[in-house]
This record gives sequence, C-alpha cells and structure tokens, in this order.
Amino acid sequence: MNGLLTRSIIILVIAAVVAGLVNLVNPNAIAWVGHWPDPTESDTVWLSPSYVPEEDPPTLALGAAFDRYLSPDYIFVDAREPEAYEEGHIKGAISLPFDWFDDYWAEAQPLLPPDAKLVVYCSGSECESSLNLARLLVEEFGYTHVEIFFGGWRAWYNSRLPIDGDYGTDDDAIE
Repeated sequence: MNGLLTRSIIILVIAAVVAGLVNLVNPNAIAWVGHWPDPTESDTVWLSPSYVPEEDPPTLALGAAFDRYLSPDYIFVDAREPEAYEEGHIKGAISLPFDWFDDYWAEAQPLLPPDAKLVVYCSGSECESSLNLARLLVEEFGYTHVEIFFGGWRAWYNSRLPIDGDYGTDDDAIE
C-alpha cells in the first residue's frame, strides 16, 4: 500500500511539473499571478443608448469578455481611435477603428477570417464605436459571431486585466 501511495505522489508531481512547463511555452499561457475579474463585484453589461437588443449583436459583461479572452477561439477588435489603441489596448487586440474603417480594413481583414468569433470593444459605455463597428461587420461583411463588450477599455484597464501598454500607478483608474 505504501508503494502505491509513493508512486501516486510521484505521478502527481511529474504531472504538475509537465503542466507548468507546457504553460511556460504556450503562447496562450495562463498567468501564474494576475488580476482576474472579482466574481463578488457587479458584472453588469453596459449598454449604449442606441443599442437595440432584438437587432444588434449580443453584449458581454466583463467576466464573459474575460472568458472569451482566455479562449484561443476569440479575436478582440479595438474600435477606438488609432492614438488610443497605441497608448494601450487589450492584449493581442486588433486595431480596426470605426471612424477610420476604410483606412484600416485592408490590413485587418486577413486577420479576421469570415468564420471568426469576434469581441468588439471601444473606450467604454458612452462610446458607440464598438456598436457601430459590430453592426458594420455583421450587416456589410457577413460576420455571424460578433459580440460587443460595452465595458470596453475602461472596465478592462480598471480591472487590471492583460493589456499591451502600461498601467501607471495604482491610482490611474480611468474615469
């Protein structure tokens, strides 16, 4: 019996070490230490004033957006101005600013296959660029799996989730 317990412990240790090594080399690695959405906080879905639930793509709350982020099946699309994207954006997001769509579409299109699962966001609940871009992608380009994260950059940044850019100090929350 003691030999079986020892072998079981050895197998568990080896499995943990192998899993850790795989995570280190995986491009979609799970962070060892990170900031995750707090499930005890409100996870409401922000809505744009012109959002029409029966007609527009579905919306995501912060927790659901983060779940999509962790999946390699989803592509995040930043609808904000190019300067805002350059200052910081959700890690790995593609820049496709709605107001500059014609200037960016040729560069973004090869990165967005027609069957892609897209999460579109902009600066936050008062921003309509994500809604307008999502509508355009669905209505004009035939994308069938588009979701809108209305909490956008503000909610993501303030939750200290993975970004390309800098957070600054702990007091640098985006109002």
